[in-house]
Amino acid sequence: MKTITPNKEKDQHFLIDKKILAKEIETAGLSKNDKVIEIGAGTGILTKELAKHCKEVLAFEIDKRFKDSLDQIKKENKNNNLKIIYDNALNYNWEGYNKIVSNLPYSLSEPAILNAISPSIEELTLIVGENFKNLLSEKESKIGIIADLFYDFHPIAKVNKQSFFPSPRVDSWLIQLTKKGELSNAEKILQGIVLKNGKVKNAVLYSLLEQGNTKNQAREIINKLGIHEAVLNKPVKKLTGKFLLRLKEELENLIL
Repeated sequence: MKTITPNKEKDQHFLIDKKILAKEIETAGLSKNDKVIEIGAGTGILTKELAKHCKEVLAFEIDKRFKDSLDQIKKENKNNNLKIIYDNALNYNWEGYNKIVSNLPYSLSEPAILNAISPSIEELTLIVGENFKNLLSEKESKIGIIADLFYDFHPIAKVNKQSFFPSPRVDSWLIQLTKKGELSNAEKILQGIVLKNGKVKNAVLYSLLEQGNTKNQAREIINKLGIHEAVLNKPVKKLTGKFLLRLKEELENLIL
């Protein structure tokens, strides 16, 4: 089978370190009950291992140059539990899957985490760029704040750039995100807000209603939050990390 040259324009850096691969599989803690999504299957080095350990694997690969090698892995898969889609993973519904295990293209790190929230993915085991790992740790980073609302963040191990071919410009990290357990009422409301589309004022109102407040109570809370009218009319997707942090603090002061 011919060797395929990684496409840097498509953010392709292939994991070649088998020790890191083993650590990733160990961290994922896979069982025969797990239904796993892989984003960016590439040469299939991770795909093959995932199929050995879980109930079902849905692998996405947008670069069809890898179709021959991935189809061969599927053909040799004795568990008959591997499905491969040659398209953008973000265009598909992930409902019914409980884990994501991926060596993500760096550009897909944030979209993948945001996309995992709605279908209630319980656990993500990912290799991401060091810069993105740092963003998840920052208090005022928007993706860090949103991820922290839904998941507990665990940095597992630094991955040297030499573990990939071609080597990226920065080192990477093996990380894990696990679904949060007990939540405060304020956290539940903020979760509802960031998951909604449309204007901020409607997102806040409906999230308060979903937590058992009456319309009058919800409007009273919104007034006490003191959010500027211009911000209330913004789309939720335009909110900054700094504002979300402030909103979280205000909700915690107002909501029991």
